Amino acid sequence: MIEVPSGGRSRSLVPRSLDRVEERLILATCLVLAGVSVVGAIFEWPPAVYQPITFLALYAVLRILLPLRETPEELRQARMELAELKERLLNHECVDFRCYESSAEFYGALTEVVNSEARHQIDAWYVRKVPPTKFVQKAAKRYFSSVLQWAKNDPSRSVRRLICVHSPEMREWARRHHADTRKIANYEARIVEWAIKADLLNMAVIDQRIVFLAFSGATDQVVRGVSIRDARVAKEFTDLFTQHWAAATRLSDWVRQAR
Repeated sequence: MIEVPSGGRSRSLVPRSLDRVEERLILATCLVLAGVSVVGAIFEWPPAVYQPITFLALYAVLRILLPLRETPEELRQARMELAELKERLLNHECVDFRCYESSAEFYGALTEVVNSEARHQIDAWYVRKVPPTKFVQKAAKRYFSSVLQWAKNDPSRSVRRLICVHSPEMREWARRHHADTRKIANYEARIVEWAIKADLLNMAVIDQRIVFLAFSGATDQVVRGVSIRDARVAKEFTDLFTQHWAAATRLSDWVRQAR
């Protein structure tokens, strides 16, 4: 039996034995028609006699080459299966997940995305014991400057940066950062007071579709990370970021209060 599977749909069952019998009958018919045509040629039958023979021969040939009765059903089932496959692909997007084994790899990839793919919004979260200026790798320095330049290049863009302060170094850097960025209208930083003297998860979310997560290593210069290209995952991190953003203090207000 030939069985065309389909999730929950009716199944078309066609006995193989009947197919073989039909093929043999069609072959026999073709041989008979060929013999009749030879006899007709010998006895010089009129052309009108050949018309039904011709139509029967054409039908036999088409029936062998194209299973006329099954084709519409097979096409219908193929269309249904293609539509189901398309729906699965749309509902289950492939996730692009990449790992970066060094600070240079991580910040290099992140800078590339900022410069070539970012269009509307960047949300960045910095929770480290030391400020960004402590990085000696060029890739890290390029990333932090590229975010500011990205905002300057187009006023319709938006950058939100959460900065957690829990050390004199971070507090001093936050004051300098305010002086360096206060004239960039579409760049806004907010302060979160962080009591734990340890690095936390650092992240950047690009256009609510690409997430970069950074993890601190044994020293201040060691950073590893991952990137995830998936709108659903990015939405979860954006929602988490927005919760802390709403509870944070504007950098300008924090600077005034800290005086």
